[in-house]
Amino acid sequence: MLGVDVSHHQGEIDWSRVAGDGIAFAYLKATEGSSFTDPRFATNHAAADAAGLRVGGYHYYTLCSPPEGQADHFTATLDAVPPARRPLPPVVDLELIGNCDPPPDLDTLLADVRVFVDRVESATGRRVVVYTHPDLDERYGPTPFADRLERRRWVRRPGERPPSGSWWVWQRADDARVAGVAGPVDLDVMRPPRRSS
Repeated sequence: MLGVDVSHHQGEIDWSRVAGDGIAFAYLKATEGSSFTDPRFATNHAAADAAGLRVGGYHYYTLCSPPEGQADHFTATLDAVPPARRPLPPVVDLELIGNCDPPPDLDTLLADVRVFVDRVESATGRRVVVYTHPDLDERYGPTPFADRLERRRWVRRPGERPPSGSWWVWQRADDARVAGVAGPVDLDVMRPPRRSS
């Protein structure tokens, strides 16, 4: 199943055209840090939902900011949308880009992200999915960060060859062209649920 992940950087999106181009789901940036709310989150969510896409929200995690405030800000923003209209689980986006320098050590970051994840899961009743940019996994490797948290992985690997190992979403391009989006956009693949035998 194909999807996109977007933020206000993509500008106004024609979600009916997106849906008509074979896109079945969308992850929308909801928040960043403890105070920033993406100004297009509510508009994008309503329009993507109306176009028939499965929709979810993600939080861009600020590495050197207390996790409690970030979790509360994220869940409060998600709560503005009825649960029935956000069928996809919440996502935390972990990257070094645009974050503090130097970043925290592994043990500190892992402990903080666990607090964030636990708080979001308690508030939403959904298990958090973990997206990591390769720069973060390279710094803190070799074990993928999502595996350390025992959560489903969203893996960035541009190209046609899927990532190895277990993953739930694969970000296979950051320069895709999708009808209804003016410029390049992230294109994702979601693994279908396993069927029980």
